[in-house]
Amino acid sequence: MLIAIRAEVESADHWREQFKTHNDLFRSQGVSLAYMGAIGEDKVLGVFETNDPDEFIRIFNDPATAEAMENDRITGGVELFLLDEKFIP
Repeated sequence: MLIAIRAEVESADHWREQFKTHNDLFRSQGVSLAYMGAIGEDKVLGVFETNDPDEFIRIFNDPATAEAMENDRITGGVELFLLDEKFIP
């Protein structure tokens, strides 16, 4: 399953650096692959491939994730999307 997280940050460059330091957190969420993207300097998107979406969401709501987001300088606008449908044109 794919899960997308959109957020507003102080600096996309800082976020990209810090995002890559959360290996243990991502592994605990069942993440096997993560994509990263940014629009401008203050909006970012992470797309995660996970084998356990329930555990991903549980840990996403854990204080450890809040601490990681603070370290990444996420300022707000955090949205989580379950990409649970596929369309092939």
